[in-house]
Amino acid sequence: MKKLSNDVKEINNIPEVLVFADKTTNIYPVPKDTYRKLLKENVTKSYMKTRSSMCSKINEEAAKIARDLDLANKMECFSKKEAFITLKDHKENFANHPKCRLINPAKSEVGKISKIILENINNNVRAATNLTQWRNSAEVIKWFEKCNNANKCSFMQFDVCEFYPSISKSLLTDSINFAKSYCSISKKDVNVIMNARKSLLFSEGDEWMRKRSDGKANLFDVTMGSFDGAEVCELVGLYLLSQIENKFKSASIGLYRDDGLAMFSNVSPANAERAKKELVEIFKQNGLRITVDANLKVVNFLDVTLNLANNTYYPYRKPNDTPLYIHKHSNHPETIIKKLPEMINRRICEISCNENEFEKAKPTYEKALKESGFQHEMVYRQYEKSKRKRQRKIMYFNPPYSKSVKTNIGRLFLQLIEKHFPANHKYRSLFNKNNLKLSYSCMPNVEQIIKTHNAKVLNEDRTETRECNCRRKNECPLDGKCLTSCIVYKAEVTTNDGKRVYYGSCMGPFKERYSNHKKSFINRRYSEETKLSKWVWELKDKNEQFEIAWSIEKQCVAYRPSAKKCDLCLSEKLCIIKGDPDNLINKRSEIANKCRHSNKYSYSRILLNKIS
Repeated sequence: MKKLSNDVKEINNIPEVLVFADKTTNIYPVPKDTYRKLLKENVTKSYMKTRSSMCSKINEEAAKIARDLDLANKMECFSKKEAFITLKDHKENFANHPKCRLINPAKSEVGKISKIILENINNNVRAATNLTQWRNSAEVIKWFEKCNNANKCSFMQFDVCEFYPSISKSLLTDSINFAKSYCSISKKDVNVIMNARKSLLFSEGDEWMRKRSDGKANLFDVTMGSFDGAEVCELVGLYLLSQIENKFKSASIGLYRDDGLAMFSNVSPANAERAKKELVEIFKQNGLRITVDANLKVVNFLDVTLNLANNTYYPYRKPNDTPLYIHKHSNHPETIIKKLPEMINRRICEISCNENEFEKAKPTYEKALKESGFQHEMVYRQYEKSKRKRQRKIMYFNPPYSKSVKTNIGRLFLQLIEKHFPANHKYRSLFNKNNLKLSYSCMPNVEQIIKTHNAKVLNEDRTETRECNCRRKNECPLDGKCLTSCIVYKAEVTTNDGKRVYYGSCMGPFKERYSNHKKSFINRRYSEETKLSKWVWELKDKNEQFEIAWSIEKQCVAYRPSAKKCDLCLSEKLCIIKGDPDNLINKRSEIANKCRHSNKYSYSRILLNKIS
């Protein structure tokens, strides 16, 4: 924990932006101006600015879909997360001309519904057509093992260039029409899928739309960060595979999202080159570009090397990609740390064709484990496939795990279940140890800490300098900081009997919240608004003199869509818990209150505002 604390301090003291590599574990410190330049170049290359009202229109359409599905209260509006880049350090001449991948994390929650719809469509199409679409390395290996006469075969490997952003509306429509031949797809389903494609990019406070080929703006976009981006990619992939198989009936061809692999038998180099051109033409007709290599005996595909020369397969990693695992003494649940070496052992065994290949690959992974504090000797063994377990409805309690907490939260939680729902309780069948489980969640990892650091570095120039607008500065309730927002504030009420303390929070400027407090102190009809106003009126009714001193207890981060937690509300509750019960005006029951800041982001609130 001390090491982690020191690392966090070291990260927060770095003046540069820390940028992750695209496909490796490397992290590069980049000066703030250089990062902004790279980000702008990548944004302007594919996007153009749009009106700020466009996001509201997308939310209104999505709100109607959520209402029709009776999910308006459970779904939130478009999350305005800032775009960022990762560095492609595996590309040639990276040091002089760095290439980046633009990631757009802003997404609509309609994508969650679209994801379920598309998963069902893809499963039905795969079952009906028997097209070879892989979803993991195990399926690729299974396909490779079926190969007969490996000496007479050769690979053709192809990669779709910028697959996600290159998917056009017409291509997705054609893919959906293709899928309709094998399963039922309603108009509502199509409407959900297309609404989830309406996307905006947010950068430097501006809204951006995807550029079309004619240079005009286009709301349609398949972003890499969307909930259903992979499923859209798979549906389009199935449509492309159907065209490829019609053209190359003698070849065995498969696709994993944007990576494809074909195996040809008894094909001359000249015919392979001809097939290569025909494959490029198929993708070109669908508005896509690919890179192709033919006449190959050995290919690196996903995390496996496939070798036709000796009919073997073994683990593969990019040359500059070193395995990196969590440390044995890191702040993770014990079950994760205990099972990690065996999980890695199993993974390397599964992607090694025999013990000889396993022995060649294991030193790299053993070294990485040793550097992470594990003394584990990897051994080759044949693992049995896990049997499919019976599905049952289980509720999970997910408290965060931290080694600094000595209390055994899990044990106490299960004891409370036994205490409050004994054998003769009418709700025992709903709440018992069989269908109510505990699973620890992890605290923010280093990646999340770095992203927080980057946001702080990039937003330093945007912070507002004005902190007070009081005409008489000496009468400012917060000593010249009354315009500070997103804070937990403390009000100390001093009377002849001593001091009582009240904790509150405000998302907007404190001065607005202060005005509401003053209103409740003056008008009796608002006396029940807060525990503080109720206490003030009790003092007034007793004719007791009192003074209130205001101060900032903590500055927090306000709730944002898709954040799933409110730092502001949690901090306020923590202050109440830590407060002295004898001198606290707040009631302990306030810690059970639901976050009130998330309500304004729900689709139900958007529909209500539109009606009003």
